Formats: sequence, structure tokens, C-alpha cells
Amino acid sequence: MVITMRKIPLPTPRQEEWADLELGVIIHHCMETYRPDIPISQWKCSPDRMPAESFAPTDENTDQWLEAASKLGAKYAVFVANHVTGFSMWPTRENSYSIASSPYKDGGADIVADFIASCKKYGIRPGLYYSTGCNGYYGINDSEKQDYMSKKYRDYVAMVERQLVELWGNYGELFELWFDGGVIPKELGGPDIPRLIETYQPNAVCFQGPSEHTQNLRWVGNERGLAPIDCWSTSKRNTCGFGGDEEDDVVGIGNPDGEYWIPAETDMGNRRQNAFGGGWGWAQNEEQLVYPPEELLARYITSVGRNSNLLIGMCISQRGHFEDSWQFERFGELVADIFKSPAATTRGSGDEFILRFEHSEPIRYIVIKEDIHYGERVREFSVEIDDGGGFKPCFDARCIGHKRIIELGANIKAAKLKISKAVDTPIIKEFTCYR
Repeated sequence: MVITMRKIPLPTPRQEEWADLELGVIIHHCMETYRPDIPISQWKCSPDRMPAESFAPTDENTDQWLEAASKLGAKYAVFVANHVTGFSMWPTRENSYSIASSPYKDGGADIVADFIASCKKYGIRPGLYYSTGCNGYYGINDSEKQDYMSKKYRDYVAMVERQLVELWGNYGELFELWFDGGVIPKELGGPDIPRLIETYQPNAVCFQGPSEHTQNLRWVGNERGLAPIDCWSTSKRNTCGFGGDEEDDVVGIGNPDGEYWIPAETDMGNRRQNAFGGGWGWAQNEEQLVYPPEELLARYITSVGRNSNLLIGMCISQRGHFEDSWQFERFGELVADIFKSPAATTRGSGDEFILRFEHSEPIRYIVIKEDIHYGERVREFSVEIDDGGGFKPCFDARCIGHKRIIELGANIKAAKLKISKAVDTPIIKEFTCYR
């Protein structure tokens, strides 16, 4: 093994915890659900096209959402509290374009509060999404050129800061803050997000958060549940600002020589991308566009199994339910089935690990985990299997990271992990064969 000694970045304890959770959901129940006639390209429109009175669920049930997420196996959940329309899912003091002007519960609802309570009930860590760069109610569209120093934009920034104080200051500790498209730096005219995080949610991990924050996550570069074969947790930059309109392979790969720990989060809707809202929103008669659970499992292998967390969308219907709960329940069963029957396992430090069986074993998956508490040290590795005729190559890549899942489906007598290049002594937390 070739070792090139050098200092490498390490995760914070919260980033390490985030990686261990592996699977989350992002929940969309937005104004757009009630106006399926308006295409996604026009969601940042004037509120007179989507009046607050349009938001009228008949049986809002956040417990049903989080119960479904629990059966999926999700350990954290992000709720879209304010999407690009600017409609707020809590009774904000800043304007009348919120749940307080909805006929639901005669304007007395607070869906953010309900979501937080349901997360606690099901033992799921809560997070919130807030659109800082787009707001149809105020006529702010980040896909158009903005004069960040104009009075209109400065007034908007002040409003954003006050709303974030409401969200981050009134609902308890949040596990993840989600910034779609990133944030505009304060020095360029954006809101003072770093100060607000430090004041109200200093422990939160932030998807595409400001560069000043030390616990950021980055986008994987697509919304198809597909992390690169080698997806490093480190990068040369401590932030990114992609909105999902265009894919970006480079941001997904990261950089093994990067000085910042900013792991990738892989997001995808639970419905296909040709469904309403790109698969993030619910519309009638689109049940055929729900991903089969087996396809979600494949995306689990290409995300969690490639050193990334998987964040699956939940599109809530007009009545206020997650109608695809069967999909989540079956997916959870499939994942549990993978890990229910380990044939052999080992761990330790070094460059070679071997698992041997007394008799030939039918192995479906091989799982390898570095102990990321000490950083990503491995730079090249391979797996060999012995099916009775000696060891032969099976799989090779560069990055192991938090978890690498290799689908095998073969009868073998032994499996070998060989690390050929590292920046320090590799520390393997797990090398396991599963029947």
C-alpha cells in the first residue's frame, strides 16, 4: 500500500451524526398543490394567481406523514415551510400570505408546529426548508437579474431575516436547514444568514449553507438519486449554490484533496421527474408515476452505497395525506432485508481484510465503511472474491467514505478488501458480507 501522509479534513460531530442517519425525507405540501394548472416555470408568480384561500386541505395529518417516513427508515425529515411562491406554512407576522389566511382550521393552523410535533412522536430529527432567493409574493425571482442594493430588495432581505427568526427561534432545535439554490452572501446583498444560524441554530447542518458555517452539505448534482461512483465528502469550497435546474457532475464528485468537509446529499422525488412539479408535487391521476419500491432501492445503493445520504421527496395531496405510503413501507422492508443476515464481518486498521467461510455462501451484498471520525483516508481500493478457484477481481474504486455497498449475488468461499493507496493508515469500521 502506498501512503502519502498529509493532514486531511474531519467531520464535525453533527456531520458525523448526519452521515450515520443515511436516509431522510423532504416533504412538499405547498400552495402549488392546489393549483396544478400552473406549471413549475410559473410558480414564482404573483399571489393573485395563487391566493391564500386556495390552500385548503380537508384532512391535514402530519402524523400520517411521519409514520410513513418512519416505515421508510428515514431518520430525519425536512419540511418545506416557505417555497418559491412565498406562501408560509406557519402564521407569520410579516404578511397575510400564509396559513393564517387559509380556510383550513379557519386560519388557526400552524403546519410547521404540527410537523415538529410529529417528528418528536416518531423519533425523527426535524429540519426546515426556506426559500431565501425566490418569493412570488414579493416579486423576487432568482432566475432573473436582481438589483440587490435597491430599496425593494433591501426591504425583502429585512423581511427574510425576520421570518427566519420566527422559524428558527420559535420551534426548537432543528437538525437540518435546507437552502434551495444556496444563499446570496451578505457582502453581495443577501440576508445575514451566518449571524442568524449562529444565534438560533448553531448546531444545524446546512444544505448549501453560507461559507461561514462549519457544518455544510452540498448537492450531489442531480435529482435522480445518483451519486458518482467516487463521491468524496471533501471539497475545495465550503458551500455550493445549485438549484436543481441543471445537473452538475463536478459538484457531486467533490475533491479528495479538498480542505473542507462538506458531504453530498442526494435528493430525488418519490414520483418520477415527469410528474407534477418535477416529481416533488402531488397531482391527481399520477399514481403510475410513483417509483416502484425496487427502483428506490436501486437509488439507495447508488446514493447511501456511494458515500452520500439519500433524501427522498414526499408529495402531500390536496386532502393533506401522503398517498404513496405503501411505497415507503415496501422500500423499508427491502432495505431491512439487505442487512438482516450478515455472513461474516471484520474491522480494524491496515490495508488488507479477508472474510472466509467454512462452506460456499450465497452473498448478495458487500458493505465497506471507513471510520470517518478520522477522515477519508482511502484513495484506491479493490474487492476480490474466491468462488472456489482462488481470488479474482470483483470491484474497484477510489472512495469508500462512510459506506460503500457492492451488489454481488454470487456464491463465494471468501472475500478480500485490498487498499492500495491511502493518505494515512486506513481505519475500516466495517467489512461485511450479507447473505
